[in-house]
Amino acid sequence: MSWLETLVEKFPVRKSAAQKEAFRQWMVFDAAKSLGYEARVEENSGFVKSRNVVVGDPETAEVVFTAHYDTPATIGLPNIMIPRNLPLFYGYQILLVGGLLLIALAAGLLGALAGLSPEGAYWVGWLTYMALLFMLLAGVPNPHNVNDNTSGVAAVLGLMEKLPAEQRGKAAFILFDNEEKGLLGSRAYAKAHQRVQYTGLVVNMDCVGVGETMLVIASKLAAKLPAYARLEEALRSHGGREVKFFGTAGSACSSDQKNFKCGVVVVACRKRPMVGYYCPRIHTPKDTFADQGNLDYLAESFAGFVTGL
Repeated sequence: MSWLETLVEKFPVRKSAAQKEAFRQWMVFDAAKSLGYEARVEENSGFVKSRNVVVGDPETAEVVFTAHYDTPATIGLPNIMIPRNLPLFYGYQILLVGGLLLIALAAGLLGALAGLSPEGAYWVGWLTYMALLFMLLAGVPNPHNVNDNTSGVAAVLGLMEKLPAEQRGKAAFILFDNEEKGLLGSRAYAKAHQRVQYTGLVVNMDCVGVGETMLVIASKLAAKLPAYARLEEALRSHGGREVKFFGTAGSACSSDQKNFKCGVVVVACRKRPMVGYYCPRIHTPKDTFADQGNLDYLAESFAGFVTGL
């Protein structure tokens, strides 16, 4: 059974405290240990506590590979990921916020028609809007999340398995908590680990399971690192997938790499005319599939990259 199949079978949803704890216990005491790694859970304080799973030593590793393990909420609206079409990306965000505001306005008007004072109607509308925002971030769990981001977790586990024992000191791995609540787990980790935040090469995998093209988006500082050139070469030379490399200018991909100065994100995309590269079916009931070939490609390419460091 592949790591992807194991995750889908054992931990199909990782959103409640109990679901996350069960996954963390399995990751630390079963998965990592079976592969010959020492793993731990690092709790970072904040407005919302985050519990990140850390494998190896990110402080001394030459590269840190990451993914978020928490799964999203849904109110039936897709999360449109269009990493290289900024007008369409921001247009959808405006449309989404506008739709929520219209619902909140309608709730306030209904309150006024029911006899509430103007102040009372305002509070009904405002509370409706805030409740909808809360539901987007932390509401009803989406039971279908194979691409977002079970695929990223499976890719990290696949890389851990592929990496030769004598090369493992060069790499570390972090599975972040609370990405879906606003990148909280990675933000807390970065704040607590300044070297990793400012100088470490961090390669984040998010939604890598659906799409024929791998997009690699690197910060300016990451792209200047000698190791990044080797990363590009490893992905190009392995073959089997088309790979496109971009900088953060003109790109929109909000994931955990944003909390690290030398952050890189890898995301699998399909492509359409007028739309460009996009991730389909995120935060919807149709997020039920990930291509194992994508995960194998990343594990093998990154294992070769680490070996060559």
